[in-house]
Amino acid sequence: MPQRKLTLPAWFGDHMLLQQQVRIRIYGNAEAGKTVRLTLERFPSGDKLSSGDTEYGIIFQESDFPEEDGFFEFKLPLIEASYDHFRMTIECDGERAVFQDILFGELWIAAGASNMAMPAALSDVRELIPEIAENRGLRFFTQNENGLASGTEEYSQTPLARSYGGHWLNPGDRDGISNLSAAGLSFVLKLQKEMGIPIGLFNLACPDSCIHSWLPGAVVEQDAIIKNHVREIKHYRDKDNWNQLPPEEKREERHFSNKVAQTDMAALPPPFSRLNQQGALFNHKLAPYTSLAIRGLIWYQGEEDVQYPDYYMRAFIAFSAVVKELFQAPVTGLKLIYSQLTPSFVSDTDFMRLAVFNEALSAVRRRLDLQAGMITTYDLPLTFDSSNGRYGSMQTPSAKKMIGLRMAQLALGLAYKFDLPDSAPECVSAETVGNKLLLSFDNVGKGIRLRQGDRSLKGFTICGRNRQNVLAEARELYQVRVIVWHDEIAQPVSCSYAFYTFNMEANLCASNGMPLVPFRLDRDMSSQEKPRAWANCESLSDFRIPKMESHSLPRQHSKNHPGIYPLWTLFAGRGQFCLETENKRHGRAAIMLKYSKADERPVIFGPILDYASDYPPLDLHLWNEMVIHLFNTEHRVKLIKLHLADANGRETYSETQQIKDILSWQDIHFELATAPVDLMRLTKIEFILQDPEAQGVLTIDEVSFRGLHFEP
Repeated sequence: MPQRKLTLPAWFGDHMLLQQQVRIRIYGNAEAGKTVRLTLERFPSGDKLSSGDTEYGIIFQESDFPEEDGFFEFKLPLIEASYDHFRMTIECDGERAVFQDILFGELWIAAGASNMAMPAALSDVRELIPEIAENRGLRFFTQNENGLASGTEEYSQTPLARSYGGHWLNPGDRDGISNLSAAGLSFVLKLQKEMGIPIGLFNLACPDSCIHSWLPGAVVEQDAIIKNHVREIKHYRDKDNWNQLPPEEKREERHFSNKVAQTDMAALPPPFSRLNQQGALFNHKLAPYTSLAIRGLIWYQGEEDVQYPDYYMRAFIAFSAVVKELFQAPVTGLKLIYSQLTPSFVSDTDFMRLAVFNEALSAVRRRLDLQAGMITTYDLPLTFDSSNGRYGSMQTPSAKKMIGLRMAQLALGLAYKFDLPDSAPECVSAETVGNKLLLSFDNVGKGIRLRQGDRSLKGFTICGRNRQNVLAEARELYQVRVIVWHDEIAQPVSCSYAFYTFNMEANLCASNGMPLVPFRLDRDMSSQEKPRAWANCESLSDFRIPKMESHSLPRQHSKNHPGIYPLWTLFAGRGQFCLETENKRHGRAAIMLKYSKADERPVIFGPILDYASDYPPLDLHLWNEMVIHLFNTEHRVKLIKLHLADANGRETYSETQQIKDILSWQDIHFELATAPVDLMRLTKIEFILQDPEAQGVLTIDEVSFRGLHFEP
C-alpha cells in the first residue's frame, strides 16, 4: 500500500462544525511540489432553508503549492451560520480526502477537571440525552478522556499534532452523547435554543487535573513562580524522569474525630499522576487543535488546586494568554466562561478555605488576557450517586444541568450581546449610613432578589472596629441595593457575604437566578462567626457531612457518606418534627414539635452540632444570652430549661422557665455568660420540655443570640 502523504489537522472529520464569521485556516502537509486543491460545496438543508439569495454548489475553490517542507494552507471565506450542510474536498497527487455533512455555527471547547468531565449519563443531564440526540443542529467532537492512546499510560513531553481517539460523533449517537460533559451538553443545548443556529462542542475535560498540566511546558519553565510551585508539590518532571512515578510513600492520615489531633487536608498537595506533569494535558488535549477557530471556552477546574489560590490566579492568567494565542476567534475575540467551585470538604480545620479560593477566582476575572464571565453554583444540590465510580463523591455533585444553563446565560450576554449579564452578580461598592452598611451591585439584570421561596435574606456578617464578624440582619431595597446591620454594632466597618465553605443558606441572587458572588469587603485580619443553619428553624434537614469516627476522608463507600441529614433531633421522649409554613414570624417556615407523654418524662430536643461540615465544636462565647422564639398552641403553662455540654465533658442546666399560656409568639431567654462551660467549644444544646397534660404542640420560629461581650 502506498504511503499516505496528505496529512490534515487532528480535528477534521465528517459531521464537523466550523466556526462562523472566521476566515478558518485549513492547513496540512503534502508532497513538496505537488498541487493541493481545496473545494467547498454548499447544499440546502432539508430542515431549514437559508435566504433566497444563498448560492449552492461550489462556493470556494483554491489551490496551493507546498514548498520543500510540504506545508500548505488555505483560508476559507467568511461564512454565516445556517443549517445548510457543506462538503469539503482536499486533493493532492491522486489522494483525496472528503468530509461530509459539515455545518457552520458556533463552536466552543469544554475543558477543565472532574466537574466539567462528568458524563451526562451520571448526572441530571441524562434526561436531556434523547432531546440532544434528535437535534441535528448540535455537533460534538471528543477524544480519549485522559488524552492517551488506548493501552498507553505515558504522556509526551512535547506538543502533539495527533488526537488520540479524537473524532466527531455521528448525529444521534446516544451512547457517545451519554459520555460527553454533562455541563457542556446543557450549555450547547441552551445556546442552540436561544440562538437558533448550529452549535458545536469540543469535549476535552480531564478528571483530577491540575492547571499546570494544561499549560505548555515552555510557559511553566519561563515562569519561576509557577515552576517552583510545581516542584514543591512534586509534580515537576524533566527529560530524565519524565513519566516516572514517585516511590510509594505512606500517606499522612487525615483526621475528623474531635478526639484526635486534626490536620488540615488543604495543606496536603494533590497526589502525583502522569497526567499532572507540567504540560502533559496541553500536549495531548490542546496542542492537537492549534489554530482551531472557536468562539470560546467553558472551564470548570480547580478542585486539585484549591489549596493554592494565589498561585492559581497566576497560572489562570497564563492559561488565558495561551488559549488566546492558540485558537482562532471572530473579530470580537475569544471568550472564557468559568465556574467557581461548589461547596466541598477541602479543609477539616479552616471553614473559609474554599471561600478564599473562590474569592481568587472572582478577583482574577478582570486580569485575564481575554473577556471572561464567571458563574456561581453554591445554591445547587450537593447530592451525588455513590455508585458513579470516580464521579461518585461529594466533589462531583450530580447537578450539572444548571451549571451549563448559567454558562449559556453568560455566553449570551458576553459573546452574543443579548441584554443579559456577562458574569455573576457581585458587590461593587459599600457606604455607611448610620449603623448600617448600604451595598450596591453589578451584573444583576433586572435587579436583585431572594432565592425563590425564601422570605428573609441570609448569609451576611458584619463587624465593628474590633474586626469580629457576627451574623447580621440584611434586607434588599427596591431590588437594587442591600442594607446590612446588627442592632448591637453602632459603627460597622466591614461585612462579608457567604464567605465560608458550606454557604448554601446564603440566598441573594440576580433576576436570572444566579447567586451573588461571595465576598468580604476587605482583607484586614478578622474573625468570622460560623453560620448556624439550624437556628433559622426553616428546614428539618440539609446537606451535611457526618462526623467521621475513622481517620479518613468521607468516602462514598462509607455508610456515613455526605448527604441529606436532619438539623434537629429528639434526644429523649416521644415526638416528631414537621414544618409550619403558616404560623411563623421569620423566614419561610417554623419547626413544629408534636409530642406525647411529656408528663412522665421530659421531651428533650435540640440541634445536631457534630456534623463535620459545621466545623464543630460550636462557638457561642460572643453572646450573653440565647433566645428561643416559641408559640404555645394549647391554653396551659409548660416548662422548659436549657442543657449545655462542652468538648471537655462539662455540663450545665439553666433554671426552669415557664412557657406562658398566651396565644402569641413569646421569647424565652437563657443566660450564657455565666454558664460554667466552655462556650467556645460547645458540643450539645438541649431543650428540656415538660407538659403536665402530656400531649401537645410547640412551634419554634428561631433561636437567636443577644448581648455581645465585646465593645463593637
